[in-house]
Amino acid sequence: MNAYVIVIFIFAIAYTFYMGFSDGANAVATCVATRAIKPIYAIVIAGVVKFIAPLVICCWIGNTSVARTVGSLIKSDAFDGLSQKAGFIFLLSTMLATLIWSVICVFTSLPNSTSHTLLGGLVGAGLVSFNFNGVDWSAVGLKVILMVFLTPVMCIVVGYLMDKLFIAICRRMDRRVKKVFKALQVFNVTVLSTSISINNVQKSMGIFLLAMVLCSGQEGISIDTYQFDFWIVAILSFVIMLGLLFGGYKLIYSVGKKIYRMGTIQSYTAQLATATVALTCSFTGIPVSTGQVVSSSIIGVGISERISGVHWTRVKKIFTNWIVTFPIAMCVGALICLILKAIFLQTA
Repeated sequence: MNAYVIVIFIFAIAYTFYMGFSDGANAVATCVATRAIKPIYAIVIAGVVKFIAPLVICCWIGNTSVARTVGSLIKSDAFDGLSQKAGFIFLLSTMLATLIWSVICVFTSLPNSTSHTLLGGLVGAGLVSFNFNGVDWSAVGLKVILMVFLTPVMCIVVGYLMDKLFIAICRRMDRRVKKVFKALQVFNVTVLSTSISINNVQKSMGIFLLAMVLCSGQEGISIDTYQFDFWIVAILSFVIMLGLLFGGYKLIYSVGKKIYRMGTIQSYTAQLATATVALTCSFTGIPVSTGQVVSSSIIGVGISERISGVHWTRVKKIFTNWIVTFPIAMCVGALICLILKAIFLQTA
């Protein structure tokens, strides 16, 4: 790796830490809020899983579809004749835009759409670097913009249907069923942490992939065929685990209680709905905001239980944040790229 790739990888590490800090809390929010699992146990379980799962899925099974989706949002033929320096400025602008908006969301204590923050910055910087035709708008439209609206609908529907199903099942059982669901949440946290970590880590892997294609100077590297080294995945997996261990408790309260106050069974249902959608998206190459998936599943369960119990004012703020994230990040990415190009390319 040359200096350009190393710098971009450092930024990817910082972003991965943030994802662990914010989305890691989402993985354990409902079980902690309902006191099904003590916070320290939930955090440790989720942390270990977040480190192991990407290694298993990406290195052993070999599924890196989300990373390649991130890398393919810019058409490959747009890279022809691009200098390493220009490629570096494009990726640096992407990461600066991503981190700036992420910091803003931290101070607002809202679950950030980490996926759309990154992808918005990428597309914005891509517009400046490769012009309108350089962006693969079919991929952006189907796998990014459409999913901003489709993912919440999917999660609400799945959460609603699963909750109705479990309500029907539990009516035929005695009160001890709650203890069963409480115990099952340990398994749920494991599956949910897996689904979140493999999607999030691969977003950063996609940035590293672009850095290798655009900035490494090595010939023969392509988005579709590049094989990730084990140590790249291991570092990113370790960092996302650290992010979870060092923060996120405010978001546990924000997600776990402020949308809908759930019981043990409702928590289990929301977790299962979240994991189902997140895993499906991860294995089909769709980068999703795990905070969006978690929150939408909770809304679906809340509608099923008692629609008036959903805190709709809070939901409105969250949905607004999701909708504006991509265009704002895109504008920030474009602006930063314009500034950096004016400073470093026109004076070269």
